[in-house]
Amino acid sequence: MPYNKETGFTLFELLVSIAIMVIIVTIALPHFNNLMAQREANNVKLTIQNHNAFARAQATIYHSNIVICPSIDFKLCQPNNWNSGLIIFIDSNKNRQVDANEKILLQDKLNLKYGDLSWRGTLHIPSLTFQASSGLPNGSNGSFYYCSKSTLQPIRAVLSRMGHIRFENPATC
Repeated sequence: MPYNKETGFTLFELLVSIAIMVIIVTIALPHFNNLMAQREANNVKLTIQNHNAFARAQATIYHSNIVICPSIDFKLCQPNNWNSGLIIFIDSNKNRQVDANEKILLQDKLNLKYGDLSWRGTLHIPSLTFQASSGLPNGSNGSFYYCSKSTLQPIRAVLSRMGHIRFENPATC
């Protein structure tokens, strides 16, 4: 005689399973957001260090001014839009803007979601320039600030006159 047992969930079992899943997600989601915010903050630190070193090296290689500036469309500099991304280009005519004959060396799409990135330079110029003669950021020393939207401490990346980066944790942004 064939054995015919129906398999499946009862309504009660399904409701208990969903309740357990909701509890787990409720507990895990804030920790996941903090993890992603920490990861973004670490990536911002690495990005700032790497792009700084890249721009310094390119200024020495090309014997031209190299500019790092914020950009949304990755074709032109747009002041104070560091969260979207940045470009690094050869600035032949020293106007700190991408012109038709100037080569873009690097485009980086940042898409920051858990914090805001800003540049505060000594001359209140919204970009950094590494000089052709020395590879140093003459007139462009200042700091990048990464201000997290979560509970993470702010990060300040200080660019010295010699072009070196050091990181600090200021009390506020």
